[in-house]
Amino acid sequence: MSITSETIAEAAARIKAALPRWTPAFEIEADALLRDPATQSYVERELREIWRQLDPKGVVPTAQRERIFANAKERAHANGANGSDSGIIPPERKDALRIFNWKTEANGGGEHKQEKLKADEARASTTGTADAAGTATPSASPPVTLTEWLSRDLPEPDRLLGHWLTTTTRAILDAPTGLGKTMFAIALGMTVAAGNDFLGWKGIRPARVLYIDGEMSRRLLKQRLADEAGRLEARLANRPDGFYPLSREDYENFAPLNTKEGQAFIENYIKQKIDPVGPLDLVIFDNIMSLILGDMKDEEAWRQTMPLVHRLTARSTGQLWIHHTGHNETRGYGTKTREWQMDSVLHAEPVERPDTDVSFKLSFNKARERTPATRADFAEIQVALVENSWTWHRPDGDSVGKVSPLGTKFLAALRDATIGSNVVKMKGCPTATIEGWRAECIKKGLIDANGKPAQSLFNKYKRELIAANYIACNETLAWTLT
Repeated sequence: MSITSETIAEAAARIKAALPRWTPAFEIEADALLRDPATQSYVERELREIWRQLDPKGVVPTAQRERIFANAKERAHANGANGSDSGIIPPERKDALRIFNWKTEANGGGEHKQEKLKADEARASTTGTADAAGTATPSASPPVTLTEWLSRDLPEPDRLLGHWLTTTTRAILDAPTGLGKTMFAIALGMTVAAGNDFLGWKGIRPARVLYIDGEMSRRLLKQRLADEAGRLEARLANRPDGFYPLSREDYENFAPLNTKEGQAFIENYIKQKIDPVGPLDLVIFDNIMSLILGDMKDEEAWRQTMPLVHRLTARSTGQLWIHHTGHNETRGYGTKTREWQMDSVLHAEPVERPDTDVSFKLSFNKARERTPATRADFAEIQVALVENSWTWHRPDGDSVGKVSPLGTKFLAALRDATIGSNVVKMKGCPTATIEGWRAECIKKGLIDANGKPAQSLFNKYKRELIAANYIACNETLAWTLT
């Protein structure tokens, strides 16, 4: 591909046309433009400037941006990219190839180089380097002291659903046979792909999700997919383009995932079928006993699977492994070592209801990402599929997110106040000052600028949102939990 100013401008126009959800379009353009080995470094600088222009306040996580570039360049490198653009773009034309009033080196364009250096340093500090033989070596100056660790600049997690599911999450869900694990897993995957909320967990953005079924027939899988697609369309009026079902039955020689052949098949499938569209964000394995060969009581079968688990994490692909319980329905069947390297262990147990066959209590038996600020996302909930719709509530009867219509407006005001806020995030959550939130409420006409009634009204809905676990506050700051 020959890169010209028109090429860049057309790409930028397509990305802008996708507003407000412009990041998927950005991924597609980056993947296409960065594949040219002769112009890779130039295109990266231009794409970074497009990103800066479209997201001047840094609303989208830095980790998401860096992952887009890293994955695109990795594919380009496999095709022989050398990062030099001298063969295509004449030096005298480089400064002219700018849109959106992009900066040149003379008036500040050097920030692109600094930004790339920072990204390279961040990757080096967390991943080390490789010597000429390809052997991994640790970084020359990793953090040692507590002070160095506390001052370390690390990217925020690329969240997909609430605070428990990210692009590096490793999670297991275990439940008894016949409870509805597969229906739940498909619903979760489709909703994450759509970027929508699910069971009180906040949807962050549209994502690409691979669902691997190792147990059902193609006919039954198609029916389950159609059922959930119908439920999703009833809520969202569309289908998620980023949901990719894979049936083991379609591949006669499908090898177990604790073999090299099985792992190579999955990784090649991702590279050939999904990566050309964009990076894979989440893979759901349904289920361990049908996709892995061996005695589930023996830790060897899972140990053989761990290379795949680690490689998926390295490529920023979250994982949810579905598993059965045994005679003891309080825990997953077999070895407990399976849970040692997991971030979350979810457990579901049946709850009898006369109006449905799919009803269960869902709890987190392990939750590494749980903090006082995010505990609501890891709270025990009861889930049911009633009248063809997923419902949920807390066992104590308090529905998460059940606030008054006016309380919802106060929550929206806080979310608006966090956009572009320079306040340091609390627990990684969008944060604003109390005064900034109050000013946004005044701006929206929710309260008057002066007077005691206004203060009382503000405090009333602040308490309501705290009680519903939508927000948390201290004396000066407020931050959203969902």
